[in-house]
Amino acid sequence: MNVKKLVPALVTATAAAALLSTPSAATAEVTAVHKKSAKCSSPHGSKINISWGDGNVSTTVYFNNHCNQKRAINLQFVQENGKIFDKCITVNPKTKGKKKIGYGMPNKVTLPRSC
Repeated sequence: MNVKKLVPALVTATAAAALLSTPSAATAEVTAVHKKSAKCSSPHGSKINISWGDGNVSTTVYFNNHCNQKRAINLQFVQENGKIFDKCITVNPKTKGKKKIGYGMPNKVTLPRSC
């Protein structure tokens, strides 16, 4: 038996088995992406658009505010003990960006006029 040919074959087979048996990081961290929008009072026909994912530790909200006024994004969270609390952020008019909230998996997301 030729050992020089056997060792690379074993290494390749072991690496392939490890890849097949271990879920990839991309698969383990798949989260649902949610989207929401609301009409602006001005200019007519414009909207604020937001999206967020169901993160376990934190929630990042991506926003694009086409309105001429500040808009609020309210996220409702439920703690393990059942206590409900809100985190409200305000975004400036005509801005696009993201804001990270230190809590994961919001129960409800709304777009009120103000916080």
